[in-house]
Amino acid sequence: MKYDPLNHVAAHFLRDTQSVRVASRNERDLLRLIWKSPGIERSDLTEPLDLTQQSLHRIVARLHERGMLIFSHPETRRPGPPSPELTLRKDWCLTLGISVNVGSIGLCLMGFGEPLEKMEIQQAGSSLSAEMQRIEAAVEELLARRSAKRRDVLGVGLAVAGHRMLETAFNCPLPLAHWSLIDLAPLLGEQLGLPVWADNVARTAALAEAIFGVGRDVADFAYIAHLHGYGGGLVAGGMPFRGNFGNAGEFSVLFGRQDYEERPALGVLLEHLRAKGRSNLTLRDLKNDDLMDWDGIGEWIDRVTPAHNRAINAICAIFDPALIVLGGELPHSLARMLIERTEFNNLPRHGVLRDVPRLAVAQIIDAPGAIGAALIPLFETVL
Repeated sequence: MKYDPLNHVAAHFLRDTQSVRVASRNERDLLRLIWKSPGIERSDLTEPLDLTQQSLHRIVARLHERGMLIFSHPETRRPGPPSPELTLRKDWCLTLGISVNVGSIGLCLMGFGEPLEKMEIQQAGSSLSAEMQRIEAAVEELLARRSAKRRDVLGVGLAVAGHRMLETAFNCPLPLAHWSLIDLAPLLGEQLGLPVWADNVARTAALAEAIFGVGRDVADFAYIAHLHGYGGGLVAGGMPFRGNFGNAGEFSVLFGRQDYEERPALGVLLEHLRAKGRSNLTLRDLKNDDLMDWDGIGEWIDRVTPAHNRAINAICAIFDPALIVLGGELPHSLARMLIERTEFNNLPRHGVLRDVPRLAVAQIIDAPGAIGAALIPLFETVL
């Protein structure tokens, strides 16, 4: 039977058990509006939600009874009947985000739409069961920090580096071969006793940037994830666009095998710097403030700039975003160098150039994949 995370959501989170829903469509629209505008007055919700006042009051009352909303009174009174200010109750639920990258596994514990705790553990070895046990131990530690239990967790978002295959299986880079081609959500769900949704780590990082970072005021943008590999995500209308097979934004597909070593992938950078004498270098070491003074950095930037420009112009031609974000684990110093060297294919026509997107460095640099993954259970159920 196909794995459905909703079938594993704890009953105390459900609106009703027959249809297995946490919230109705109208309730989700209302909750998301309140999440985006905390403290909004109830009277200001009628028009954007296209609901009658009676329906709005009934929905708000039900959500308040379930403990999902907090009422407060505005400090300044407007003419007319008093209307409470509404905010989400942050402790109504917790969600967990887990991002599996080459060399590290990031975790994020999130309240009702608000990151609370983050942690990173080492990704090492070739045993999937051992790594899942270490993830479970890290989850327990995160929950203990908040004196919380697993029953407080609505769901888990799992983000994995690799191409998405069937259901929740991914084809991962060689160091993550033991995570590859296995339906991961039911396995991790059984390990943790919680519902699990899964996606590519670049797309969850793009979601984190869309909600909490430089993309929060941009409806359509592209996110380039410079990780051990070179991928990304597309955000359309404020939400990730996955494509038919779940792999929209896999920018490495732009390059043939003969060009693979010319991509601005951090795994390629590591090999380049190791050849320059830094034999034990890891991705974590690239966050060193002295990085720009290392032998080989300028040479690598020169080497990968053509591939960077090819990707930028392909994104412009196909997606036409307002913004392109350079993120993943790319150090800001290297991101700025790539941005400075970006060349748009923008020949004038009738003396006029077309509009091109703005380029920016990602603002969410600490566990972006895990933060975005922690949002997935919320967007799948209540927001």
